[in-house]
Amino acid sequence: MSTPPSPHDDTPTFTFPEEPLGLPATAGYGFFQGTPYDALGPDGRFQLQAKLGFGTNCSVWLAKDRQYLTTHERLSALPAEETKHCSQLMAHFIHKGIENDGDHLCLVLKLEQATLAAVQNEHRDAFYPVPLVKRILLHMLHGLAALHKCRVAHTDLKPDNIMVGLLPSSTTQAIDAWVLEHAPLVYGPCQSLDKIVTQAFVSTQLPLPSMAELERCDFKVANFINAQELDDQTSDQVTPLTLCAPEIILGAPWDEKIDIWSFGCLVFTLLTHQPLFPRGVKPIHHEHLRPGFEPTEKGIEIDYVLWLITFFTDQRYPSAVLDLYANSRDYFEENGRKFLGARPLDMCIRDTGCTVPDGDVAGACSLMKRCLQLNPADRPSAIELLDDPWLQ
Repeated sequence: MSTPPSPHDDTPTFTFPEEPLGLPATAGYGFFQGTPYDALGPDGRFQLQAKLGFGTNCSVWLAKDRQYLTTHERLSALPAEETKHCSQLMAHFIHKGIENDGDHLCLVLKLEQATLAAVQNEHRDAFYPVPLVKRILLHMLHGLAALHKCRVAHTDLKPDNIMVGLLPSSTTQAIDAWVLEHAPLVYGPCQSLDKIVTQAFVSTQLPLPSMAELERCDFKVANFINAQELDDQTSDQVTPLTLCAPEIILGAPWDEKIDIWSFGCLVFTLLTHQPLFPRGVKPIHHEHLRPGFEPTEKGIEIDYVLWLITFFTDQRYPSAVLDLYANSRDYFEENGRKFLGARPLDMCIRDTGCTVPDGDVAGACSLMKRCLQLNPADRPSAIELLDDPWLQ
């Protein structure tokens, strides 16, 4: 992993094997420089055992707790059955970082087996059986329903943010044995800003479930870093562009229905292992962009995604609806259609080589169409989608 380029030529660039360690928090870094032997929290309550991974905002560690944990206040207000498909925040505390790292907000979460993205990568050559796809989708709807009942939108629903629950075989004793069998590994020394980093630990994930084991797993909505309270929204910069509901792109007010749009995209991804709205603008699609618009210009991906939305859904906005959207006239014609042409969703599924039976393709497409409505008011709620005929 490299630090991003700087506009100043004299600013050094560093390359790290995983997260950038030793760079100051004031520059947007400050990653935790810990070891699998540290005890964190009040009275050393949490004993670190292994580094499991890292992301753009944090590193993830396996820890053993010596005390009883309470559940997150918001979700604990709901019955346990309603929140079983949400990743549970069990505790949190501030840990003082070393050097210029600043303070670390440590979030203690219930241990899960893996992310769905890691499992997909492991089984990239095998499509999920339809019953497994339905199981994952139903669990996601239960998780979203609990969040939305709390007036919270997740805003970033995708396989990276879906956790696979612990396997029945992953008992405390089995995990302790796994820790003993996987001694911590350290990368070689690497140069950071003011020092040589010698304690950069290698991430080691827990064993990934087999396809057969997946069919018995629970799945949970996870990673609430970008979640927004609907009654106190702090940003409109939510959801990756390729999962972004049109009301966000077009500058309109939004609510929990943006999660329903992302859920519709997730249906396609689980069936095909491919995104419905791919990143990047291929040359073959340039003809569908605004006349005179160069593929390298700012905003080209927005133009492309909006074309794809109308291409896949074959919908057009009523003029009265477009009038509500601040940026709509930059992208849509007066008649509400961006560009002519559409490709049915069932053909898009077949294009991926997916061998799902015709009846399931039809049912999945019907579900996606319910979610991918241009007007958010026309999208059903998560609770309503639990009764979708195809998911029964």
